[in-house]
Amino acid sequence: MEKKSKILIIAIAVAIGMASCSTNKSVSQKHVNRPAPEVIQDALDSICAEGYSLYIAERINWISTDSVLKHCDVDNIGGSVIWQPTDSTWKAVFFDKELKNCVFEYCYYAQSGKHTISYNVRTVTEVERTQYDLKNKMLNNALSLYADSLRFNSNYGSPNLDFVRIDANTIRMYILQGVERPNIIPFGNDYSIDFDNEGNVKAFRRYHQSLIAIPTIDKSGNPVATTFHSHLKDNPYITPTDICNFLLYRGEMKQTYVLSTALDGFIIFEAETHSAVFLTHEAMDRIYNNAESDKKAK
Repeated sequence: MEKKSKILIIAIAVAIGMASCSTNKSVSQKHVNRPAPEVIQDALDSICAEGYSLYIAERINWISTDSVLKHCDVDNIGGSVIWQPTDSTWKAVFFDKELKNCVFEYCYYAQSGKHTISYNVRTVTEVERTQYDLKNKMLNNALSLYADSLRFNSNYGSPNLDFVRIDANTIRMYILQGVERPNIIPFGNDYSIDFDNEGNVKAFRRYHQSLIAIPTIDKSGNPVATTFHSHLKDNPYITPTDICNFLLYRGEMKQTYVLSTALDGFIIFEAETHSAVFLTHEAMDRIYNNAESDKKAK
């Protein structure tokens, strides 16, 4: 087993004990037509990479907005755009009311983890204007087609929008349930819309059917050890939105778990390594039983 998998074992035995107990032999012994392990792992690796990119996009959204509002009156800001000039760089630009000048610029370099900030007022570049116009075209096209399909809970917060380049021909706009309440991870009320490089819609996806608001502290005010939610058969894997929201709101938690009814097992995401593994019910049962045996032996 890979090192990243071994790191999870102790937490799995403790956190999934109740779920493991609920699995019985009739469930464990049934035949499941799941993909080969390497196919599942390849899918998880790709989803983890995309989920981490989405997390970066949302963090840049938060950081750049907070930074610009410390120095600029919101009434003097005419718009903004965040995009990826390259695979490993991100850029956020805020414009004045006339959309002629850049009043704030934030650049993030993913490979080094460093960033730069500039409050120097300068003329908007042609590339920045093109990206701003493309963003608005994508938004208008998305809302004209799917506005009635989007559901959010205003009691928790307003939706957040993020754009992630998937490949040379696809830009994916994510729509996430925002959270203004403390100590909540918002799984659900999440969507994505794919566009081509001209801003035309290619695909729409709803990731969860509703909002699953999971607390990060218990009723006594103590940190929760982990989170757990299940996916229906039409959603077999952990999603990029699951990963992004867990990384954003997890507090002290290290892992989150998804029960995949389609794969008949558990997907475990590890925050520190930005990686995920899949374990069957049988493997989870063995881990839990071994942990119980170790307890009795002590």
